[in-house]
Amino acid sequence: MEFSIILRLTALNALCFLGILSKDIMALEPSFDVPIVNITVVAGKTAVLPCSIDSLGDFKVVWTDQFSTLLTLGEKRIIDDERMVLDRPHTKDWNLLLHDVKYDDRGRYTCQINTMPIKTKTIELIVLVPPTILDTSSNDLTAKEGDTVTLTCNVSGVPKPTVQWFRKPHADSRDQHKERVGINGETLIIHNITRYCDGIYECVAFNDVPPAVNRVISVMVEFPPEVWLVNQKLGQYVGKETILECKVTAFPQAVSIWKFQNQDLFNSFKHRIDVYQDRGHMLTLSLRLPNVTREDFGQYSCYASNSFGMDEETMILYEYFPPTTLTPAVTATAIPRHTTTINKRNRLFKSTIYNENELIPYNRTLNGHNPGNDSYSDGQQLEIRCSGAIVRICAPYSGRQGYNTGQTTSYHVGLLIFSSILSSIYLFDISCFMML
Repeated sequence: MEFSIILRLTALNALCFLGILSKDIMALEPSFDVPIVNITVVAGKTAVLPCSIDSLGDFKVVWTDQFSTLLTLGEKRIIDDERMVLDRPHTKDWNLLLHDVKYDDRGRYTCQINTMPIKTKTIELIVLVPPTILDTSSNDLTAKEGDTVTLTCNVSGVPKPTVQWFRKPHADSRDQHKERVGINGETLIIHNITRYCDGIYECVAFNDVPPAVNRVISVMVEFPPEVWLVNQKLGQYVGKETILECKVTAFPQAVSIWKFQNQDLFNSFKHRIDVYQDRGHMLTLSLRLPNVTREDFGQYSCYASNSFGMDEETMILYEYFPPTTLTPAVTATAIPRHTTTINKRNRLFKSTIYNENELIPYNRTLNGHNPGNDSYSDGQQLEIRCSGAIVRICAPYSGRQGYNTGQTTSYHVGLLIFSSILSSIYLFDISCFMML
């Protein structure tokens, strides 16, 4: 009897133990099955903060930010920010979605389970920001030659953007090549700026978060005029049309005129003045003479001025005479074989000996050099009187680029022929003298 009672008590205790064990098994505490990670997102995009929980049971899940602000409780959003949404693609997922992320959203977010003690999982949200150029950056500017110019390109972004500087000529320049200038940084300083430093400056900011951004700044440099003449001398026939040209570089452009003998020229039946805009700050000032007369020969000046200074260059327009080669007339005279006189001997030698009175300097103002025109050497010329003919002998041809070499070559050939004739006369005179 007592033994049966003992068996019953033992069986009852076993059943109680099994019941308690099964209850403990069913009451396992929840746990996070995703490791802690950091989330990186670009501003303006959507961030997904993951939180996956096993064996949640009747416990609750909440999300808080770095300031311990309650964001969600269970499946409800607590904070008044519609960008935040609880996302549950699966039963154990309690993900927090943050749309249109802003830089101020960065920081630590915590997924919590209200167990005793509370279980938490923290996620660091890193927000990248593409580069932006601020309105406080430099705008287009104008400086005087010699000034110090400072260009700024204030930028923001995460991580801190790198700023590079480039320069290219203005749009009306032929050369549109962009070159790197200065060193990396938000400020570019140009010391003692010159006319050759003007152009379009561009700052480019990038931080490996696309897109890169840029800003262009136009820099204009004011400087006094600089005049350049295409020709220093120009020869022309009477009655022909002639065009004189000069190029003026200045900014700002102001007065540009042609002068003749220090008198200003204007459009008339004798003169036509045209202005052509060239590349950059350069213009071409053209003076057209449709019918050249001898009164038009002389000194012309191209004059330019602005508020920073003036410049003037002069040139000579002269009458052009084409070179001629004349063959002196040579008359053979029969001389008696046995007639000998001192006077005749002297007369025979005189035809081949030239003294100072027979060398006539040629007027240099009537002949000069000018590239691209029918002209000859600038060297001195001499006229030699010989047997009634006049022959011009030029100094050695200068050989500069742009001269009319064809006419000069023909002139040298004629000179060679003439020299041969003189040599023949000299030999003939010597023969006659020896015979006498």
